[in-house]
Amino acid sequence: MFVICNPENRRVELFQNALRNLGLPPARVVAYIDLLAGHVDLSAELMPAAVVRIESPGEDFEVEKALLLAGVEAAAAEGSPVIEAGAIQRLQFDRGLILHPRQWYLGYRELLERMAATLAAAPEVLVLSQPKDIAVMFDKGTCHVQCMQAGVSVPTGIGPVGSYDELTARMSQAGMRRVFVKLSNGSSASGVVAFAMIAGRPLAITSAEVVQGGGRTRLYNSLKIRSYREPAMVVRLIDALCRERVHVEEWLPKASLGHGSFDLRIVTIDGEPRHTVLREGRSPMTNLHLGSQRGDAIACRERLGPERWHEIQVTCRRTAALFPRTLHTGLDICITPDWGRHAVLEINAFGDLLPGVLCNGSDTYTAEVAAVLERCRCCQVPEKPKIIRAGFDNPDDYRPIVET
Repeated sequence: MFVICNPENRRVELFQNALRNLGLPPARVVAYIDLLAGHVDLSAELMPAAVVRIESPGEDFEVEKALLLAGVEAAAAEGSPVIEAGAIQRLQFDRGLILHPRQWYLGYRELLERMAATLAAAPEVLVLSQPKDIAVMFDKGTCHVQCMQAGVSVPTGIGPVGSYDELTARMSQAGMRRVFVKLSNGSSASGVVAFAMIAGRPLAITSAEVVQGGGRTRLYNSLKIRSYREPAMVVRLIDALCRERVHVEEWLPKASLGHGSFDLRIVTIDGEPRHTVLREGRSPMTNLHLGSQRGDAIACRERLGPERWHEIQVTCRRTAALFPRTLHTGLDICITPDWGRHAVLEINAFGDLLPGVLCNGSDTYTAEVAAVLERCRCCQVPEKPKIIRAGFDNPDDYRPIVET
């Protein structure tokens, strides 16, 4: 196996542990920084019938700079804000700074396109997460459209907006008082704002810290949730995000089990919903790194009842089926306060980092490796792995799932 990654990231350690636990040799590590610098020829590295896992490129400042550099031309061509090559080279690490996320995405997309071309030339290689699927999952607007077209329930969107004034005008036209403003290509709640108009005045709840200085507005990711109410500050916040492209959708209320509202992170593996975490907190953002807690997923299932829980499983399968050649997805599911409806809030390409969460006795990484082994056993022609997707010929014929 090969894993394309940032070698020091804990995700790699967890994946290697899963291989070791199943009696397999460690994966060959291909570092993002080496790929971006041209020090590694991926096509020369791959062996016949290799298995390739693509991991998150996050949490490495040198990789972040390299992706910004790769995105310069694309960002300039589409008219997005650009940080030029010379300025990128001079960048110093500034913890939490939200630094040209659109340009970062365009650079990552360019790298993913190069990976896709290389891997397409080696059809005997089994790729666990297709590069093109990763690029789509990093684009919230595209995911939203694809879900709607597939009949997957998502919050109502109001389309892209380019400024605070356009946001409030669109909300008025749509009759919405509360929305989520999300960076189109953000992750881990970076730059996410729960925005509301209350009695004609704005309220912005966010983990982004707004810092003014040197004639510009900088945004920093923070572990502290802030509420901005002063109109001028809210305008600066929203306008700064809009310059990097945003996706805006209705702010749906969430159900509660008595300790705050919650949503569910459900990991699908080979199209099936498997590992589940209930994320419960007092703020609109339920990400665990922002202070939310893991709640009682079993109590949630009991409260829903078999029929409603089955409906959520069906939604997970339908959503995963949008990416039939990708092994796993991380889905964020919202349940309404009356427990009668649910919606997909996010699709995460790298949403399987759930340490300590087991399904049928296995963590996410071990379950994924086991699924790969099962795929290989089912391959009729070893040099051209066949991906088994039982249950999707008829969308109404879904297999049941048994979980611990």
